[in-house]
Amino acid sequence: MMFRKNIRSSNIFIWLTIPGGIFILFSFFPAFGTFPILAFVGGLLIFLHFFSRFYEKHVDDYLTIDNPDHKVRSYPGDEEHIKLAIAQKGILPIINAKLMVTYDLVLESSYEGINKNRNKTVEIPFTLLSFEKKDISLPVVSKQRGIGKIRGIHIVVPNLLGFGDIELIFNHFYRQEIIIYPSLREVEGVHLLEARNNGDQQAKHSIYEQPLLQYGTRQYVNGDPFNRIHWKATAKRDELQTKVVEKVNQLSWCFVINVKTEYGAPMIQQIERVLEHTAYLCRLATQKQIPYELYINVRGFQGVPYLHLPLGNDQKHLMNTLELLARINPLDLTAPYIQVLKHIDQQNKPPYIIHLGELEDEHISVLSRWKRQGSSVYYVDENDYSAELIPLTKKGGVETHDLSG
Repeated sequence: MMFRKNIRSSNIFIWLTIPGGIFILFSFFPAFGTFPILAFVGGLLIFLHFFSRFYEKHVDDYLTIDNPDHKVRSYPGDEEHIKLAIAQKGILPIINAKLMVTYDLVLESSYEGINKNRNKTVEIPFTLLSFEKKDISLPVVSKQRGIGKIRGIHIVVPNLLGFGDIELIFNHFYRQEIIIYPSLREVEGVHLLEARNNGDQQAKHSIYEQPLLQYGTRQYVNGDPFNRIHWKATAKRDELQTKVVEKVNQLSWCFVINVKTEYGAPMIQQIERVLEHTAYLCRLATQKQIPYELYINVRGFQGVPYLHLPLGNDQKHLMNTLELLARINPLDLTAPYIQVLKHIDQQNKPPYIIHLGELEDEHISVLSRWKRQGSSVYYVDENDYSAELIPLTKKGGVETHDLSG
């Protein structure tokens, strides 16, 4: 069933129908005279009583709420709309009802309501006639990073004569959600990230080449590899021709994010800043067509102690990244950051590793080993007002100037 129903009815109809029934009964006995008006009133009250009971039982039989799997993507400060499509496909109208919508406090609206826990409930006047469908739009403003969902939909329908009411509680999870991305908080010093390793990023000047990315031929010169000779072009021009291929660099970034911290408002604000810096760097990588991946020490599926977003560099990858960051709850269960580092330590190290979040001595030890193994390792040094990309020193400590050369 689409609705769970609570009926709060009054017994006044029973008390009104008793005298009506008595008058109807008396009207059958001529010795008591005739009372046509009272008999009519009594019959009307009895009819209203049974019709009221019928209304309470069947008013929601053909009442529906569309429940599309719809995502709205937003940034803090954007204006959005919570949309509901409610239809009465039966003959029983709903008059002077109250539609009560409960949603997450990451959204705010101009409607007055009741705040409870992390939700707000607003009340909207609501009337729906027979065989009518209404599209209801509740304007809201995205307040902060997170996922804004409707947590409850109640329709309070008054009894036909105003004696009691019927509470209809939507019995399903409402799938529409507003995904509020993190704000983009700038990080300085990103010019330090320069391509050095072989890979698949095209570059004008590089010692590396990608044989599959051929874009032309040139005349053969002494020293050209035998496997670079273009035999078809050689036969056509009657002189040796060498394939010309793209020079490339591997320019991929790996973000390793530590969101484990002590509880408290200042710490939660710090995590928000970390996620905002991450969002900024990911968008920057997308704009520059640089592949990137993320590791976050939030427990994933099947007991995995982290979330991992694989390598990618297109707009869809950025949307998936921002949605992942939006869904992180600072109060959720996190894993020790060192477990994430140990897992990455068993993989092929990416050329650029960027740490965000709290950094402890045991973390620095692992990051320093990666640097000795050839990766360029950086961390984001941040405070309430600014953030800067800082290279890890050769000795394993961190400092505020570049010793990465």
